[in-house]
Amino acid sequence: MDEGRIVAWHKRVGDAVTAGEVLFEVETDKATMEVESPTAGTLRRILFPVDATAPVATVIALITETADEPLPSNSSMAAQPEGERIRASPAARKLAQELGVDIGGVRGTGPGGRVTLEDVEGAAGTSTAAPSGEKREPLSRIRRAIAERMTRAVRDQPQFSISRDVDMTAANLKRKESGASYTDAIVAACAKALRDHPRLRSRIEDDALVTSDGIHVGIAVALTEGLIVPVLRDADRKGLVEVAREREELERSARAGKLHADALTGGVLTVSNLGTLGVDRFTAIVNPPEAAILAVGRVVDRVVAKDGVPTVRPIVSLTLSVDHRVADGATAARYLSAVADRLERADL
Repeated sequence: MDEGRIVAWHKRVGDAVTAGEVLFEVETDKATMEVESPTAGTLRRILFPVDATAPVATVIALITETADEPLPSNSSMAAQPEGERIRASPAARKLAQELGVDIGGVRGTGPGGRVTLEDVEGAAGTSTAAPSGEKREPLSRIRRAIAERMTRAVRDQPQFSISRDVDMTAANLKRKESGASYTDAIVAACAKALRDHPRLRSRIEDDALVTSDGIHVGIAVALTEGLIVPVLRDADRKGLVEVAREREELERSARAGKLHADALTGGVLTVSNLGTLGVDRFTAIVNPPEAAILAVGRVVDRVVAKDGVPTVRPIVSLTLSVDHRVADGATAARYLSAVADRLERADL
């Protein structure tokens, strides 16, 4: 993230705020997120109003301990005057940089004179016209972010995948008792299995292998405009009921564009379930900087041999994709076996 657009302020100048209270909402390349106040005090000055775009690490407001504390007069603490502020989306600013366009000289045709992607393309002399029978439109902010992230993943992470079919009979009974979904059961199994498999919660950072103590599991959520991966924190410490409740809340927040600022960071492994869409099995691309992603197909009744006798059992196909720089095939196989064992014993 290089910059974000202020979507809404939840407090006005002069209001008292408490630490952890939602202060404002910011739109990024991934989602609209709620940002909590880092401290308690009085909101004395808002430097970037609604619809303004601020670069990362820019001071956007001042909070003081008391309501009459003197404020700094340094001009660097003030936002641009309204007449000088360039109203443009982060995506338009980024495209302007890529095309070498001075965004300050681009006439905005969006709401309130906001500079759009089409305005930047027009200023650069690029055509958005398409052949007859085709439609051409700029990539949305989230699709552009997905494209960049997945390209980097395939380019920078040598990946391999392994698969296994798992009998979900016991897990099905356990998840029904808990009012949970198959996704919840699999997330719980993945999280608890990660305790004994630190390699699968590691990442490559420069020339070092960094292993996270926190077992935070990402859950892929399909939105109309693209894919987003909110993170269920400390998933290994939660029971199945709690996993289900928090997963549902994350999905609701993601679809409503109301995720907290830290809800998209810190994941060590992602679970992507397309079984609800009728997919039997698939291979997913690792979500960097994580080391692994588990692709989940649908749970379907199959005839299997049990103690030498044909029987019908609910079976799911799990495919684990792994960053080969972090782990080898045997390590990945042992982890996937641990996940399968927990599911088949309902040790969730």
